[in-house]
Amino acid sequence: MKTVVGLGEVLWDFYPEAKMLGGAPANVALHCQCMGAHGVIASAVGHDPTGQEIIETLKARGIETSAIQIHPTKSTGTVHVTLDDAGNPSFDCSMDTAFDHVTWNDSIDQLVQHSDAVVTGTLAQRNPESREVIQHFLDTTPALRVFDVNFRGWNESVESIVKETLPKTDILKLNEDEMQLMQESLRPNQVNVKEFLADLVQTYNLKWVALSLGENGCYLTNGSEEVMALGLAVQPVDTIGCGDALVAAMILRYLEGDTIHDALRWMNLAGGYVATQMGATPIYTLQDLEEFESTHSEF
Repeated sequence: MKTVVGLGEVLWDFYPEAKMLGGAPANVALHCQCMGAHGVIASAVGHDPTGQEIIETLKARGIETSAIQIHPTKSTGTVHVTLDDAGNPSFDCSMDTAFDHVTWNDSIDQLVQHSDAVVTGTLAQRNPESREVIQHFLDTTPALRVFDVNFRGWNESVESIVKETLPKTDILKLNEDEMQLMQESLRPNQVNVKEFLADLVQTYNLKWVALSLGENGCYLTNGSEEVMALGLAVQPVDTIGCGDALVAAMILRYLEGDTIHDALRWMNLAGGYVATQMGATPIYTLQDLEEFESTHSEF
């Protein structure tokens, strides 16, 4: 069984009528668990009821929590989510929370050597304390390193995080908005999307780059080959977590030695399925995905 570490934020997504587990790296670990892997989350929560509830909820789903630290003074992270009529979210994220203050400890040190893959992003690197831990993990682990950039806007801080993390990345995932902002900053004179992604592969010696396209599907390249999958015809309920499911499928298919063609099938399927469910991390199995595929055709 493959071990996949979600390194970064774990938090509660507060919807108008409910709260659900969230945080992109944690979400990926949860989706990997649904797909048959061993998901581990390395993060921090507050010494508060919401933090304890996160740990209890994760344990109930079979997620290893030994690398989730409990911060004595900082509160558990939260995101208040609003959805438009199409299920597209907007976010209001809390600041200076427990996941901003992750410290190096024995549990994280063990994960460095005993993991098959690690996924991280930019949010938990907004504070120097957690950023130092994440960067050291990426510097020292032999595991597959996956960077799901997952930023909401581009500024000097985000640019610094991206430029520090890219050279330590094996697989990169971004969406259209993130791709455009990165392209404008890193390659302002390069307007062709495919050329930009191929250039990233070459410059940073990346294994795969995935570009998620929402309802229009996904594009995947390894620099020499490329493949595009059209989105599945679904009625979206909530698009939060679709990209995280896509990343989880990509990680596991890469670890299994799949081609980019075979991997993209599962990536697109996982993203489409999660769009039909409420919350970023619904509970499902690989059999559920296969049954879903049999009832949905591509656009």
